[in-house]
Amino acid sequence: MTRIDRYSLAVVPLEQLFNEESLGIATGFIWSRNGRFYLVTNWHVITCRRFPTGENLHCQGARPNRLRVLFNLGFQQFGKQEHLITIRDDDSCPCWLIHPNRNVDVAVLPLHYDGNDPIFALNPINGSEDPDLFVGIGMDCFVLGYPFGIEPPGYPVWKRGSIASEPDLTRMTGDHMLVDTASRPGMSGAPVIVRTWGYHLFDDGHTEVDEYAHSKLVGIYSGRLAARPMEAQIGMVWGAYLIDEIITGGRRDED
Repeated sequence: MTRIDRYSLAVVPLEQLFNEESLGIATGFIWSRNGRFYLVTNWHVITCRRFPTGENLHCQGARPNRLRVLFNLGFQQFGKQEHLITIRDDDSCPCWLIHPNRNVDVAVLPLHYDGNDPIFALNPINGSEDPDLFVGIGMDCFVLGYPFGIEPPGYPVWKRGSIASEPDLTRMTGDHMLVDTASRPGMSGAPVIVRTWGYHLFDDGHTEVDEYAHSKLVGIYSGRLAARPMEAQIGMVWGAYLIDEIITGGRRDED
């Protein structure tokens, strides 16, 4: 029997578009809260501007007004279908939400989807409750993204890395932690998870041994701190707690 990991089902390949012009590729994932669905990615992905300086990432200064995504099909087990999402309103104002109090490279886009669409089946990454795994420095993690483009079959690559800074200090160090991994363009906006097999250590200190894999969302990947080949392959991961804070704040971007 063929199985697709539920975390793979939650990840969405996306292409930044200005009208019909392609500006680049990236990654997002689905989040749900109070019956609503959201697309989570990086601020620099949805704006095509460098974080935190705001300078244009596109050589001609173009900024996306649409995203081309591949959503899972509700009537076909492994199928995906293209969908175009308008990310600015009729006045060209941003539809995405940003954090109300912090300058972070995370954007949350509300989706017009009620969960009953006969074609698309969105699979939120927080749709099933996971046990609260312990997350510590030096542990393996996985970045689930699209380093080779967004075409079908449209399932993410799980890129292994390791946690390179103290997770418990994330709130005190700019809301991001560091991971040691060699990533590629296209993985910005990817979810980062910790997964253990067989032996599991939980945040409250207790352990369990079973035959199942347990996972925990750590945050949102936003690319490497240094990109030259001989430099350290260190990337930034923004804390997952920021997603609900952004949705609660309800603040739309201004540019």
